[in-house]
Amino acid sequence: MQSLENVNNLAELLSLLQEESKPMFINLCARCGNNHYLTDQVVSKLQEKYGAELGYQKLPAKASAIIKEELQISKNPVLLLIKNGVIQSLFGGMVAQYKLEQALNELKTIQS
Repeated sequence: MQSLENVNNLAELLSLLQEESKPMFINLCARCGNNHYLTDQVVSKLQEKYGAELGYQKLPAKASAIIKEELQISKNPVLLLIKNGVIQSLFGGMVAQYKLEQALNELKTIQS
């Protein structure tokens, strides 16, 4: 998995993740705060359950702001579920763990 530190926009992000076959949660951290801490905790619990089958990275604030603008999203936090360079799910605002699990399970169903 390549580092996403130098990503500048959505096209670059999706291009970098095109060869990534495992699901990857990307946290758009335009304004990190308590909401992002809670998101980190929820994704951490999922990573315990799914192990190496699930990736998670935060994007820097500048890139996050640009991507949020490209996607026309104003909520915080924003979490993208990407696999093979395609956005599979997008979550805006606080999201429950079961919603993330549901998206992962739907992704498995699609792959079968």
